[in-house]
Amino acid sequence: MAQRHGFFQYLRLKLIVSLLRAWLAVSSKEKQQRDRDLVPPEIPVEHIRIPSRDPGRDIVAHLYLPPGHSASSKSLPILVNWHGSGFIFHLLGTDALFCARLARDARIAVLDADYRKGPEDTFPRALHDAEDALRWVATQDHRFDRTRVAVSGFSAGGNIAVAAATALRKKLQDLINIQIVFSFYSLLDMAKPPEEKKVPHPINAHPIWALHLFNDSYAPDVDSRIDPAISPALADLEDFPPTVVLITAEGDTLRPEVNALAEQLIAGTQKKVVNEILEGVPHAFDKGCEEGTLEWTRREESYALVAKLLRESFYK
Repeated sequence: MAQRHGFFQYLRLKLIVSLLRAWLAVSSKEKQQRDRDLVPPEIPVEHIRIPSRDPGRDIVAHLYLPPGHSASSKSLPILVNWHGSGFIFHLLGTDALFCARLARDARIAVLDADYRKGPEDTFPRALHDAEDALRWVATQDHRFDRTRVAVSGFSAGGNIAVAAATALRKKLQDLINIQIVFSFYSLLDMAKPPEEKKVPHPINAHPIWALHLFNDSYAPDVDSRIDPAISPALADLEDFPPTVVLITAEGDTLRPEVNALAEQLIAGTQKKVVNEILEGVPHAFDKGCEEGTLEWTRREESYALVAKLLRESFYK
């Protein structure tokens, strides 16, 4: 059962979130278009509706395929991606450049899947959508190789990706084999108070009130935030897949919780762990950046790293 807000708490969150959604729709338009203009035109994109566990409801997704891939081709390895949202913003499609690049450069299928947002839909509904997307992948043997599956996510979507790579990976191990997870500047420890999330040199860091808003919208039950499905940094280390790639931004106040997880995995397991800290850039550095900037350089480096690791994992 989904967590519930108090009546007045919900009204307050709904008002604030509605205003922020309207502001973002206007303020981010140019950045989003800048990224869309860079999507390689030769990449086939299918608009998919994945059946949800809830009657009469579908999950919207975009499927990116390598150039020249046809229905008669061999089944492909697949990466399932979840976009950033602060758990409140409807931003499916903002990872189009990432998804298209990986379809081309790693020669895999990439499913960019939507998920429900707070405060209207609280935990575990977003994770249910992630599970339903993965279960759908498992039914598509003619298209996808379910023994070669990766997951990725940005910010709040990274939270969902890491939860998928731990709690859901274990639950669905008889259906699919998640071999690798990619986390970009993710919120992984919601049990830690936002006031304690600090870095020496923050760059365009989230305001404390915004982190509280994200937490309250997604998981209003404060005591539940120690659940590894909500705070996947607290998951059992052995539940992680064989390869864990944690990409953070130096100026992001969410970086320390991710770096702490990387250190635990390196010290406590034999898994391959890539702990990549990108210097001089903030949270969401890769979105809408302009050529010639440090953000552009870091985006190119990080996307190339992901493509390289996918090729190594899936085409040994």
